Amino acid sequence: MNCGAPQIRVTIEPPAPSTVEPPSREDLLEIPPLAFPAVHSTRVQWSQALPGAALGGAFSLLAVIVPFAIFGPAFLAGGALSVVLYRRRQKNAALTPAAGAQIGAASGGFGYIFVAIPFVATLVYRPDELRRGMLDSISQLAGRGYDPQRVQQVQEFIKTPQGLTFFVVFGLFMLLLIFVIGSSIGGALYAAWVQKRASSSF
Repeated sequence: MNCGAPQIRVTIEPPAPSTVEPPSREDLLEIPPLAFPAVHSTRVQWSQALPGAALGGAFSLLAVIVPFAIFGPAFLAGGALSVVLYRRRQKNAALTPAAGAQIGAASGGFGYIFVAIPFVATLVYRPDELRRGMLDSISQLAGRGYDPQRVQQVQEFIKTPQGLTFFVVFGLFMLLLIFVIGSSIGGALYAAWVQKRASSSF
C-alpha cells in the first residue's frame, strides 16, 4: 500500500581522511622541557662538609688556648664554624638543626683525631715521658684538698703499664664525648638560628 507522502532519502557519506600531519622531529626538539620546582635536599653533602668540618676541628683546638674554653665554648665555636663553611659551599642547601648537628659532630671528630694521634703515639713510643707528666699533674691534686692517700694510690697505679694505658684510654674516651657532643650542639644551634632567620625574612 503506497501513500502519497514524499519519501526522503538520507545519504551518509564517510568522513574525509584527516590531513593533520604528525609533528616532525624538528618540532619535537623545539618543545621546551617541563619545569619542575626545585627541591632542596636536607641530607648533608659530605663531600662539601668534610673540609669545613676539618677546619672547624682545628679551630676548636686553637680556641682551647682561651681559659676555660675546653669546657665547652671552644667546641661550640668549632661546630658552628664548620656549619658556616658548609653553607658557603652549599648556598642552596636546606640546613636543619639535625644536619647542623651532624656537621658539628664531624668537626668534633676531626678535632678529637688531631688530639688522639699524638697521645697514642706518645703512649707507644715514649711512655715514660707521658707517665712523668701524668704523675706531676696528679701530685698537684694533693695540694688542692684531695686525699693524699688516694692520690698516692693513683700514682702507684699509673706507674704500672696497665694503669698508664687505662688512664690514657679513659681520658681519650672522655675527650671524644666532649669534642663530639660540644661540637654537635654548636652546629645545631647555629643551624637553628639560620633557619629561624630565614623563616622570619618571608
